[in-house]
Formats: sequence, structure tokens, C-alpha cells
Amino acid sequence: MTPSSPQSHNVLWKTSLLALLFLSPAIFPPAHAISPVNGLLTGLNFPVSLRFAPDGRIFFTEKNTGNIRIIQTNGTPLPTPFATVNPIFNTDEAGLLGIALDPAFSSNNYVYVYYTYRDSQSYTHGHIVRYTANSNTGTSPKDMFDVTSNAPNTVYHNGGYIKFGPDGKLYAMVGEFHQGQQAQNQSSMTGKMLRMNSDGSVPSDNPIAGSLDYAWGIRNSFGFDFDSSNNRLIATMAGPSSDDKILIIVKGGNYGWPTCLGICNDPRFIDPIVDFNPIVTPTGIAAVALNSYIFGEYNTGNLVQLQLNATGSVLSMTQLYNAPSGIIAVELGPNNKLYFTTPDGIYTYDLPPKPTANAADPSLVILAIIVLIAAALLVVYTTLHYRRRRLQTLQQASTETPR
Repeated sequence: MTPSSPQSHNVLWKTSLLALLFLSPAIFPPAHAISPVNGLLTGLNFPVSLRFAPDGRIFFTEKNTGNIRIIQTNGTPLPTPFATVNPIFNTDEAGLLGIALDPAFSSNNYVYVYYTYRDSQSYTHGHIVRYTANSNTGTSPKDMFDVTSNAPNTVYHNGGYIKFGPDGKLYAMVGEFHQGQQAQNQSSMTGKMLRMNSDGSVPSDNPIAGSLDYAWGIRNSFGFDFDSSNNRLIATMAGPSSDDKILIIVKGGNYGWPTCLGICNDPRFIDPIVDFNPIVTPTGIAAVALNSYIFGEYNTGNLVQLQLNATGSVLSMTQLYNAPSGIIAVELGPNNKLYFTTPDGIYTYDLPPKPTANAADPSLVILAIIVLIAAALLVVYTTLHYRRRRLQTLQQASTETPR
């Protein structure tokens, strides 16, 4: 067998395959704690959600004013709102809460917002309306979705965060409007993660036929995100006086509220991957790299990186920054910048460069070492084998009778 023979390539290939099978996933290093934080806009009225248009504009919502606003590509805000939601109920956790841009925004210009209003009997409604962007103005408002609280005069746990998933469906987090038992009531849309088509209709592959409910047992959430590297849907969940949570949301999953408060080890419910005590009120969360997420805390103002392994277990949590007031939205924007909001401003945080293959990925480094060792052993083996065969040939030649 020579180094270029098919047998030698098979040995090398099998060695490489074994290395790939047994190496653990690479861990993206935590963002460096001295990364600069830059103020993009200040003097705002509770910006709670923002989205990035393909043309570079940033759309954001102000909870209390009902204004949908636009930041131009040069970083300056337009003085006139894109649209203003009216009437709006904006007491405490209520108001203009969420915004999403259609996946086909470049062609259809659809902008969706979630807000709360009160009816004549003082019931609180969560409502989604779709605007069509005519340049920087919202036109042709169309009602897409409405949910009603189970009791009048509610102000808390309205949810309101909305985002399109990689499947093209619109996901919406609806709190239980401070009526805990509704989170376990599958005939109700409160206390749920909802999933709908872009026109508000029920997808045929939702877990319950004819229902927008995608997951339930959720008290209230201020943010979620999709990790495109592993199809994971991760969300925050605020607790009462204990047990804030970070959840991995799965189709048809029940997250226990109000029956299960913390980690219950009850097969009926899915336990959180993180359970906070004391509470910190986790808010927005963004997937920034493979198994790596950054979330905000409203109580502390901390920006925190959460590192999971491939199965969803926690490897580490690292504080990256402390804002002077509570953090609300957290979104990954263009150019590897993280955007976050506080009650009066929008800020950016520069993330470190993502690791490149064959450089910062430790599993690839280890694999390369294993392959090199295997190749060296293969060369030694084939060299010795060749020398032995050559020596045998010479010995045979020396014992033959000359003709």
C-alpha cells in the first residue's frame, strides 16, 4: 500500500469521520465586555420594539404615544410618524407594543403592529393591524387579529411582541391579561404563543386544528427570537415575585403557568432552561450566533449573553453591559450590531466578529490536529511497509542464480 493508494485515503477519511462524530459543538466566545455602546436616539417615549427594513430604514414603536416612527439610513429620525394608532390604551404595560415587517416587505410594503385598546365595557383588547408603507407613510390600515381579556379593567400581561418566523408565519405573544387560569384554557388565545398566516388566518399545521394557539401556559413575555442555525425558538417569560424564565418554545408545548411556577419536573409541562431567583424581568432576546443569545433585564438594566450547548443546556451567562435604566427591546441588526432600547432611547452595541471556519472554531482545530496525526502515522506505516517490501525484493535477487 502506497500513500496515494485508495486504501490510504479510506483510512484518512474514516479517521476524519470519527473525529467529527465525537467532537462537541463549538462555543462562540462571549462578546467582550468593553465593546462600545453608542446612543442612536434619545428623548423618545418608551420605544418598545424595532425592525430593520431591507433598504436600511429602522421602524420602531413608542408605547405611550401610539406613534410608529422611522429612522432614516443616515441615522436621523423622521419628524412625522409613519402612522399613529388611535384610539390606544396605554396604561402601565399596555400601549403600542410590537412591530413586524412582512418577509416580502420589499415588494408588498406590509408593516404589522400589535397594540391594546379598551372597549365600551372596559375589556382590554390585543389587536394587530397591517399598514402598507407608501414611502414613509403608513396607508390602508387593515385589521388582522383581535383578542379580548377575560375580565374588564385589566392593564397587565398584554404580551404584544410579534415577529415573522423562518417559515413565513407571524408569531405573536399574548399574555394572560392578569387572569392566570386562561393560560391553561385552550379555548382562549390569552397566555399563549400564537402562530398565524400573514393574512391572520390559521395555518393548517398548527397543533390544534382551527386554533391559532401554538404553545400555552405562558404568563407574559416581552420578547422571543428564532435561531436559524438550529431552528430553535427562544423566549423570555416574566414571573410574579419569583421565577422569571427563559424558555425554548416548541409546537404544542405547555409551560405550566399558573399550575407550575418554577422548575417542577412535571411531565405535563416543559421546564425553563433558565429560572431566575430573585427576579430580573427578562425582556427582549436575540440570537447572535450558534447557540448564543443576548437578552435584556428591565429590573437591573443588564445586557446578558446566554450560551447554550447543542441540546439546549446552559453553558454560561455573562453580563456584557449595564444600562442606566431598564432594557426593553433587544434585536440583532445589520453589520453585526446589537440594538437595544430603554424607556427613553435606542442604543447600539458592537458585537465581536463571528468566528470563521478553520480559525476560532475549537472543534475544527482539534479535528485538524487529529487528521494531521492520522496522516503522519499513515506516512510512517506506508514508509516502513515499502522499505520492508524493497528489502525482501533485494534479498530474493541476491539468492537467484545468474543466467
